[in-house]
Amino acid sequence: MKNYKNLNMKYYLSIFCSLFLMSQTSFAYLSLSETAELIKKDHYRVGVATQLLLTNGSGTNYGAFFDMPVGDEMNARFTLGTGTTSFWTSGSIKWVPYPDYKQQPAIGIRGAIFYARDATQNFYDLQVTPIISKIVDSQWGKLNPYVGLPITLIYSTAKAVTAMQFVIGTEWIDKPSFQVGAEFGLNLSNSSSVITMHVNFPFDGNIGFRQ
Repeated sequence: MKNYKNLNMKYYLSIFCSLFLMSQTSFAYLSLSETAELIKKDHYRVGVATQLLLTNGSGTNYGAFFDMPVGDEMNARFTLGTGTTSFWTSGSIKWVPYPDYKQQPAIGIRGAIFYARDATQNFYDLQVTPIISKIVDSQWGKLNPYVGLPITLIYSTAKAVTAMQFVIGTEWIDKPSFQVGAEFGLNLSNSSSVITMHVNFPFDGNIGFRQ
Protein backbone atom coordinates (compact mmCIF):
# COMPACT_ATOMS: atom_id res chain seq x y z
CA MET A 1 0.00 0.00 0.00
CA LYS A 2 2.84 2.39 0.87
CA ASN A 3 4.53 1.81 -2.50
CA TYR A 4 1.21 2.41 -4.23
CA LYS A 5 0.83 5.75 -2.47
CA ASN A 6 4.40 6.71 -3.41
CA LEU A 7 3.69 5.93 -7.04
CA ASN A 8 0.55 8.09 -6.91
CA MET A 9 2.51 10.94 -5.36
CA LYS A 10 5.18 10.72 -8.06
CA TYR A 11 2.49 10.66 -10.74
CA TYR A 12 0.69 13.75 -9.44
CA LEU A 13 4.00 15.53 -8.87
CA SER A 14 5.06 14.92 -12.48
CA ILE A 15 1.72 16.24 -13.74
CA PHE A 16 2.02 19.31 -11.52
CA CYS A 17 5.56 20.03 -12.73
CA SER A 18 4.53 19.64 -16.36
CA LEU A 19 1.63 22.06 -15.91
CA PHE A 20 3.85 24.52 -14.06
CA LEU A 21 6.44 24.52 -16.83
CA MET A 22 3.72 24.91 -19.44
CA SER A 23 2.18 27.85 -17.59
CA GLN A 24 5.56 29.61 -17.66
CA THR A 25 5.83 29.30 -21.44
CA SER A 26 5.19 32.58 -23.24
CA PHE A 27 3.02 31.94 -26.28
CA ALA A 28 3.77 35.36 -27.80
CA TYR A 29 4.22 33.80 -31.24
CA LEU A 30 0.42 33.40 -31.40
CA SER A 31 0.02 37.10 -32.28
CA LEU A 32 -1.86 38.09 -35.44
CA SER A 33 0.08 40.77 -37.44
CA GLU A 34 -2.50 40.54 -40.23
CA THR A 35 -5.63 42.38 -41.39
CA ALA A 36 -8.63 40.98 -43.23
CA GLU A 37 -7.40 42.45 -46.53
CA LEU A 38 -6.43 40.07 -49.34
CA ILE A 39 -3.56 40.44 -51.78
CA LYS A 40 -4.48 40.14 -55.45
CA LYS A 41 -3.84 37.33 -57.87
CA ASP A 42 -0.19 37.13 -59.01
CA HIS A 43 0.88 39.36 -56.11
CA TYR A 44 2.89 38.31 -53.08
CA ARG A 45 4.17 39.82 -49.86
CA VAL A 46 7.10 39.33 -47.52
CA GLY A 47 7.41 40.89 -44.09
CA VAL A 48 9.16 40.96 -40.75
CA ALA A 49 7.74 41.35 -37.24
CA THR A 50 9.09 42.10 -33.77
CA GLN A 51 7.20 41.20 -30.58
CA LEU A 52 7.79 42.71 -27.13
CA LEU A 53 6.48 40.57 -24.26
CA LEU A 54 4.63 42.49 -21.55
CA THR A 55 3.71 39.51 -19.31
CA ASN A 56 5.34 36.21 -18.24
CA GLY A 57 8.61 38.06 -17.84
CA SER A 58 10.20 40.26 -20.47
CA GLY A 59 11.62 39.30 -23.82
CA THR A 60 11.53 39.81 -27.56
CA ASN A 61 10.64 37.59 -30.50
CA TYR A 62 11.52 38.09 -34.15
CA GLY A 63 9.70 36.61 -37.12
CA ALA A 64 9.47 36.67 -40.91
CA PHE A 65 6.50 35.78 -43.11
CA PHE A 66 5.50 35.19 -46.73
CA ASP A 67 1.97 35.75 -48.09
CA MET A 68 0.47 34.44 -51.31
CA PRO A 69 -3.01 34.31 -52.90
CA VAL A 70 -4.97 31.04 -52.91
CA GLY A 71 -8.09 31.62 -55.00
CA ASP A 72 -10.28 34.73 -55.10
CA GLU A 73 -11.22 34.81 -51.40
CA MET A 74 -8.19 33.26 -49.71
CA ASN A 75 -4.56 33.99 -48.88
CA ALA A 76 -1.90 31.72 -47.38
CA ARG A 77 0.86 32.74 -44.96
CA PHE A 78 4.03 30.94 -43.87
CA THR A 79 6.09 32.14 -40.90
CA LEU A 80 9.39 31.46 -39.14
CA GLY A 81 10.51 32.99 -35.86
CA THR A 82 12.87 32.87 -32.91
CA GLY A 83 13.80 34.84 -29.80
CA THR A 84 12.47 34.39 -26.27
CA THR A 85 10.48 31.49 -27.74
CA SER A 86 13.32 29.35 -29.10
CA PHE A 87 11.73 28.56 -32.48
CA TRP A 88 8.37 28.48 -34.20
CA THR A 89 6.94 28.03 -37.67
CA SER A 90 3.39 28.13 -38.96
CA GLY A 91 1.18 27.86 -42.00
CA SER A 92 -2.22 29.52 -42.31
CA ILE A 93 -5.12 30.07 -44.66
CA LYS A 94 -7.19 33.27 -44.43
CA TRP A 95 -10.69 33.24 -45.93
CA VAL A 96 -12.45 36.59 -46.45
CA PRO A 97 -15.98 36.07 -47.82
CA TYR A 98 -16.94 39.69 -47.02
CA PRO A 99 -14.45 42.20 -48.49
CA ASP A 100 -14.02 45.83 -47.48
CA TYR A 101 -16.71 47.57 -49.58
CA LYS A 102 -18.33 50.97 -49.04
CA GLN A 103 -19.45 51.02 -45.38
CA GLN A 104 -18.91 47.29 -44.89
CA PRO A 105 -15.65 46.21 -43.21
CA ALA A 106 -13.66 43.22 -44.40
CA ILE A 107 -14.69 40.17 -42.38
CA GLY A 108 -12.73 36.94 -42.50
CA ILE A 109 -11.41 33.99 -40.55
CA ARG A 110 -7.92 32.51 -40.42
CA GLY A 111 -7.02 28.91 -39.67
CA ALA A 112 -3.41 28.14 -38.73
CA ILE A 113 -1.17 25.32 -37.55
CA PHE A 114 1.97 25.98 -35.49
CA TYR A 115 4.99 24.07 -34.34
CA ALA A 116 7.02 25.72 -31.57
CA ARG A 117 9.91 24.78 -29.33
CA ASP A 118 10.56 26.58 -26.06
CA ALA A 119 13.50 25.32 -23.95
CA THR A 120 12.98 21.53 -23.91
CA GLN A 121 9.26 21.52 -24.75
CA ASN A 122 7.61 20.97 -28.12
CA PHE A 123 4.20 22.47 -28.93
CA TYR A 124 1.74 21.64 -31.70
CA ASP A 125 -1.02 24.22 -32.09
CA LEU A 126 -4.28 24.62 -33.99
CA GLN A 127 -5.60 28.18 -34.21
CA VAL A 128 -8.77 29.86 -35.46
CA THR A 129 -8.94 33.67 -35.65
CA PRO A 130 -11.93 35.82 -36.66
CA ILE A 131 -10.63 39.11 -38.16
CA ILE A 132 -12.38 42.40 -38.97
CA SER A 133 -10.67 45.38 -40.64
CA LYS A 134 -11.61 48.58 -42.46
CA ILE A 135 -9.46 50.92 -44.56
CA VAL A 136 -10.00 54.59 -43.65
CA ASP A 137 -8.49 57.87 -44.85
CA SER A 138 -6.61 60.03 -42.38
CA GLN A 139 -4.26 63.02 -42.37
CA TRP A 140 -1.35 60.54 -42.27
CA GLY A 141 -2.58 58.56 -45.27
CA LYS A 142 -4.65 55.38 -45.45
CA LEU A 143 -4.99 53.35 -42.26
CA ASN A 144 -6.34 49.83 -41.94
CA PRO A 145 -7.39 49.25 -38.30
CA TYR A 146 -8.24 45.67 -37.37
CA VAL A 147 -9.34 43.47 -34.48
CA GLY A 148 -8.95 39.73 -34.07
CA LEU A 149 -9.54 36.98 -31.53
CA PRO A 150 -6.93 34.20 -31.87
CA ILE A 151 -8.20 31.02 -30.19
CA THR A 152 -5.55 28.32 -30.05
CA LEU A 153 -5.57 24.69 -28.97
CA ILE A 154 -2.03 23.93 -27.75
CA TYR A 155 -0.73 20.37 -27.46
CA SER A 156 2.42 19.44 -25.57
CA THR A 157 3.81 16.48 -23.62
CA ALA A 158 2.00 17.84 -20.55
CA LYS A 159 -1.56 18.15 -21.85
CA ALA A 160 -3.74 20.26 -24.15
CA VAL A 161 -4.80 23.78 -23.17
CA THR A 162 -6.71 26.55 -24.92
CA ALA A 163 -5.05 29.96 -25.30
CA MET A 164 -6.90 33.17 -26.19
CA GLN A 165 -5.84 36.72 -27.03
CA PHE A 166 -7.75 39.85 -27.98
CA VAL A 167 -5.81 41.73 -30.67
CA ILE A 168 -6.27 45.33 -31.82
CA GLY A 169 -3.98 47.02 -34.31
CA THR A 170 -3.64 49.02 -37.49
CA GLU A 171 -1.61 49.13 -40.69
CA TRP A 172 -0.38 52.39 -42.19
CA ILE A 173 -0.55 52.35 -46.00
CA ASP A 174 1.56 55.39 -46.92
CA LYS A 175 2.95 53.89 -50.14
CA PRO A 176 2.14 50.80 -52.20
CA SER A 177 5.73 49.63 -51.73
CA PHE A 178 5.32 48.87 -48.03
CA GLN A 179 2.93 48.94 -45.08
CA VAL A 180 3.83 49.39 -41.41
CA GLY A 181 1.68 47.80 -38.72
CA ALA A 182 1.43 47.85 -34.93
CA GLU A 183 -0.82 45.83 -32.64
CA PHE A 184 -1.50 45.12 -28.99
CA GLY A 185 -2.40 41.59 -27.98
CA LEU A 186 -4.14 41.18 -24.62
CA ASN A 187 -3.77 37.85 -22.85
CA LEU A 188 -7.20 36.38 -22.11
CA SER A 189 -6.09 32.85 -21.25
CA ASN A 190 -2.81 30.85 -21.26
CA SER A 191 -1.07 33.35 -23.53
CA SER A 192 0.97 36.57 -23.24
CA SER A 193 0.20 40.25 -23.59
CA VAL A 194 2.45 41.63 -26.32
CA ILE A 195 3.14 44.65 -28.50
CA THR A 196 4.01 43.69 -32.07
CA MET A 197 5.40 45.77 -34.94
CA HIS A 198 5.49 44.49 -38.51
CA VAL A 199 6.46 45.71 -41.98
CA ASN A 200 5.01 44.33 -45.25
CA PHE A 201 6.72 44.50 -48.64
CA PRO A 202 4.28 43.62 -51.48
CA PHE A 203 5.59 42.59 -54.87
CA ASP A 204 4.12 41.63 -58.23
CA GLY A 205 4.88 38.12 -59.41
CA ASN A 206 5.76 39.47 -62.87
CA ILE A 207 7.53 42.78 -62.24
CA GLY A 208 8.90 42.37 -58.71
CA PHE A 209 8.64 44.85 -55.86
CA ARG A 210 6.40 47.86 -56.40
CA GLN A 211 7.93 51.32 -56.72
